[in-house]
Amino acid sequence: MKEVFLPQANWDQACARQPFQIAPKGDPIRTWLEDYIPANGGSCLELGCFPGRYLAVLGEMGYEVNGIDLTPRITPDLRDWMKTLHFKVGEFVRGDAFTHSFSRRFDLVCSFGLIEHFGDWPTLLRRHAELVAANGWLLVSTPNFRGFVQRVLHVWLDRRNFEEHNVEAMVPSRWAEVIQPLGFDVVNCGFLGPFDFWVGATHEQKPLHRLVFKTIRRSIPLWRLLPNSVAAYAPYCTMVARRGGR
Repeated sequence: MKEVFLPQANWDQACARQPFQIAPKGDPIRTWLEDYIPANGGSCLELGCFPGRYLAVLGEMGYEVNGIDLTPRITPDLRDWMKTLHFKVGEFVRGDAFTHSFSRRFDLVCSFGLIEHFGDWPTLLRRHAELVAANGWLLVSTPNFRGFVQRVLHVWLDRRNFEEHNVEAMVPSRWAEVIQPLGFDVVNCGFLGPFDFWVGATHEQKPLHRLVFKTIRRSIPLWRLLPNSVAAYAPYCTMVARRGGR
């Protein structure tokens, strides 16, 4: 049985009233997508797709959007929202990304904040890879709670959220080691973004913690004088890879 760091019931509760919105211009993950992925359409599949804020970016780039998630609102809510945006909408499945059988491969397979919620993240990453068509793209991102600065802040100010994530999965170089033997060339792999810090929606903070959190948020413009994409404090881990033509 796969180890899950956050029960599905918790996800369902968190997603029950979550609004749908496209990641805005300037969002680091959106910019990363636009920098590396050709906007020439094709089919894409997001594993763990709810609430679809980055899948919608791929829809804007001309891709047929497909998704799978265990959250009940994936269909019809998320699927229908994608239709209102006039995207090419394919299949939206309420199912388990580890085991669901798809009838085809996709030109782009992605996940944004998924693999770090499982103990057996390498199997899930290989699952991503097997769904990529020849010459297709594989994109994976997670938050970076493992870097020294990020880890200290999350353990101190955001412990519940920290414990709902597998920090052992937040090592992009290990992702590359998993997928390279499967016929992929790694195009980009590492840490992304200027310093940022957030806490989980269900965090509980003491007054001192709230004060420190507000101070950190106010100091972000100073942090951003430092270099971007540094492992100790960058907010994201990312990888872009491309399958060979077979």
